Amino acid sequence: MVALSKLASALGSSILSGPPTWSTIFKLVLFLLAVLNIKSAPLTWHFRFYRSLYFHLLRRKKVLPGRSDLFSPITTTSRSPLYECDLNMHKSNSTYFSDLDIARTHLVCHLIKKSLSIRRKSKKQLYIALAGVSALFRREIKPFEKYQVITRLLCWDTKWVFVVSHFTALRRGPDGNRKIFATCISKYVFKQGRVTVPPEEVLRESGLLPDRPVGAKELTPVASGAASPRDNELVEISGKAIATAEAVGGSDGDALMRDLDRSLTQNGEGNEYWTWERIEAERKRGCEIAKYMIGLDFLDNELRDGTEEGLVHIGNWY
Repeated sequence: MVALSKLASALGSSILSGPPTWSTIFKLVLFLLAVLNIKSAPLTWHFRFYRSLYFHLLRRKKVLPGRSDLFSPITTTSRSPLYECDLNMHKSNSTYFSDLDIARTHLVCHLIKKSLSIRRKSKKQLYIALAGVSALFRREIKPFEKYQVITRLLCWDTKWVFVVSHFTALRRGPDGNRKIFATCISKYVFKQGRVTVPPEEVLRESGLLPDRPVGAKELTPVASGAASPRDNELVEISGKAIATAEAVGGSDGDALMRDLDRSLTQNGEGNEYWTWERIEAERKRGCEIAKYMIGLDFLDNELRDGTEEGLVHIGNWY
């Protein structure tokens, strides 16, 4: 930042002193490139990352989420500078992951800030480790195009927490839907030293989960196959019977549930509506999707030892 300021000052002096020289023009081009690609400058990622920590853990540490915020998204906005674009002149696939780092940090810090504070005071530091990311690229993001990253909690099991993120256009299309550039799912684990902390414990400590009802079934790992909430025709929620896909005669039951979730949350009825049963139904619904990411763990078995015929070895720096 200081270097850019000095360069701008020097350029201003050169331009005011007379007609620009080739040296001045060259410096001006470099300055414009640096400004337009500030997102790709050294240490900018670190600034964005620590800014998200400061924003949620210090500046907004007293703004605590409730149960109605558990599955609600956090939205970040960004652009794709020229340095993030590949030879096809659209955002390079590898650069999506740096945006995901920032978006996920905002979400996780917002949701579990209370648990982080409690454990820090008791000298039981909680560590959040990223265990994997899977991305599906749908449409290109053009140079300098503005986009949003909409990130929310998908589900959790006895060990893993799954977060889903959508890269979308800012404006909705004529059909009322957002154009999706990419969809990503990430897998987290909570650690305290070498000990894995169950997600349910952290979420309840953060005030996001009600007490587990007596006699409720224990959580099972996603890999063992989570039951779908569609196994029950009706899910009882705060004294209301909400029909799922089979019960509403072929209409989109999941969309109906999402619309109801959104309307009740916006009307301030969220915490009363999000009972343990409703949260559990939504968690299981998300597990039906997350289990496919767990299935990718078997890719470790596809590693070959390098002795196969036709294997090509590339030298260093290529």
